[in-house]
Amino acid sequence: MRIIHRYYILPKRDQKRKLWSFIFNLLIIIAVIVFMAWSTNLWIILILVQPVISIYASFIDVPTGRRKGQIIYYSPLLLSSALKHNKIQLHGGTLFDYYYTLSIHKSESRNKKAILYSYMEGLLNMLDSFSKKQDDVKIEANAYFINPHTAEKLGFKKVRTKNFQKLIMLLNYVPITISYSIAMGNLSFPNILSLKSYECKMGDLRKNRAKLEVMFERINQ
Repeated sequence: MRIIHRYYILPKRDQKRKLWSFIFNLLIIIAVIVFMAWSTNLWIILILVQPVISIYASFIDVPTGRRKGQIIYYSPLLLSSALKHNKIQLHGGTLFDYYYTLSIHKSESRNKKAILYSYMEGLLNMLDSFSKKQDDVKIEANAYFINPHTAEKLGFKKVRTKNFQKLIMLLNYVPITISYSIAMGNLSFPNILSLKSYECKMGDLRKNRAKLEVMFERINQ
């Protein structure tokens, strides 16, 4: 199995063109919403601005953050924040990544397999990018598709999801729903309570590398 991020295989010039296209489209849609609210005097229409911004945000923030070194890709669907205060935050793919990686026309099982494959591939690549001297680096992660039992096998421990994370999910519920629907192959609505949070040290994950490799090979079959 090979997962390809169709955005990043584009020439740099085309990437910039698409980025500016996303920004332009966002501004046009916001302008239309504001005009509709003003012309009809129905200012409640302005509530549409927030979900529109949340949908376009990853298409602008993620490629920009990657270019600036603020976001690190370990695989097409596993990202992390840059190392800061001896800690990184792992993130599953955003709507931007799902759009350029998965297909809504493929089955739920196929897309789920692709997501898990990319997660495992990303974890292995992450381990390769950190030396053993950095085994005390703390890893924080939030995920839907990895259950606690699998996470514990790899050295992660399930922790209480912070209310702030739930708030972020609530504010981004529309793009998360679109991403979730792409993964499921049909319109699906994620449960906020299904978000799981995990923590571990880089060394804990490294100790379980053999198990990770076995899982990866099994998914790759």
